[in-house]
Amino acid sequence: MVKSVCIIGGGISGLCTAFRLTKQGVDVTLFEKGERVGGNIRSEFADGFLIEHGPNSLLVTPQLVELIEELGLFDEIDNANSSARTRFVLREGKLAALPTRFIDIFSNRPISVSGKLRALREPFIRTRSTPNESVSEFFARRFGREVVDYAVDPFVSGIFAGEPDRLSIKNAFPRLFELERDYGSVIKGFLQAPKNKSGTKAEGLTRTISFKGGLQTLIERLAAELGASVRLGCAIEHIRRTADGMFEVQGDGGFEIFDSVVDCTPAYNAAELLEPMDTAFSDRLASVEYPPISVVYTGFKKSDVRFDMDGFGFLVPGLEKRKILGSLWTSSVFAGRAPEGHHLMTTFIGGARNPELAKRSEDELIEIAVGEIGEVLGLQGEPVFTRVKKWERAIPQYNIGYENVVSAIDNFQQQNPGLFLCSNFYGGISVGDCVKNSLSTTRTVLEFIEND
Repeated sequence: MVKSVCIIGGGISGLCTAFRLTKQGVDVTLFEKGERVGGNIRSEFADGFLIEHGPNSLLVTPQLVELIEELGLFDEIDNANSSARTRFVLREGKLAALPTRFIDIFSNRPISVSGKLRALREPFIRTRSTPNESVSEFFARRFGREVVDYAVDPFVSGIFAGEPDRLSIKNAFPRLFELERDYGSVIKGFLQAPKNKSGTKAEGLTRTISFKGGLQTLIERLAAELGASVRLGCAIEHIRRTADGMFEVQGDGGFEIFDSVVDCTPAYNAAELLEPMDTAFSDRLASVEYPPISVVYTGFKKSDVRFDMDGFGFLVPGLEKRKILGSLWTSSVFAGRAPEGHHLMTTFIGGARNPELAKRSEDELIEIAVGEIGEVLGLQGEPVFTRVKKWERAIPQYNIGYENVVSAIDNFQQQNPGLFLCSNFYGGISVGDCVKNSLSTTRTVLEFIEND
């Protein structure tokens, strides 16, 4: 007898889980309350510019490459330009190159000589992290305060739009926590830890990729593979465990019965849906913070930009007291993102650092973005293209104490066999994390329905 699985939420986690289960012969129905799938991932062509409403690029992982190959999208990959390896950080109003690897953060120009000397002591620091240590405390202890202020702070802002004083090192960057725990030093850990050589080789790919038609290419192919299994405009209102161990799911079209359910919605949606089953668990999910972010897209004539925009973009440390978190030079990273003779920039405002700024009007947000990047890059003239995308609740924050959320999820799944959660508030926020987690969720679901 063919087993049936209900997937709730058509973001990247839901689509990948549904795709994997379908490949294994499972009867999958994916319910998406909106009129399109993809969640935060959406690409838009406007006036010759290609903008991304959510993630702007993908970091290559074995699981992601395997998925791309299975979907037949390898020829659609758009490798980042070689210059995109260079990231910049703002210090005292000027841009300085900053590597993206944690192991190199103490050897670059934004860090002073004294700061570098302090960072070089890291292998000799004998103290160890505590479960409630923040990201800033961890790096200040191991590398010194200057590294926190001019490397870690902007890095965290670029990934989480979060605050390093509030994020948990154990949950936000578990790999670094484990390196110190296992090797007594982050640097020693990077040098001595066995390298993971498993998975598909990413031959011919840069570390950062997209697709020629934008990241929505991935979403459209997954949706095409799933076909009629996807139901748009269908909100799930209720889940109930039946006497025989099945799941009764109520949507707009009435009740349906499934062998298993996978909730792939954000924490605040999952909290509302699961509240009748477990109020305490619902409250725990509802406590997950999602700060607001506004994204401003601006197109300029290249002749109006004085700075040589040969890089990925720049991040802004909190000490600089700017109104933006950073700006991505989209057309410098990938070809075809702007008309000939133009630059496209993607600027981020708000986050946990300045949540109120993200709520400004579109005109105010454009004014802030143009003023800030104009001062840094020496812009002349007005933008020829502008767009604004507001995210009222953007990226889940893995703040101090987040292990309580993780523990609550684990306990809930144990107490409700057959009901699983798979979303970016559980196991990593990146697209690559979601793809990886969908694989493990698929294995868990298959094990459950095969043994049920």
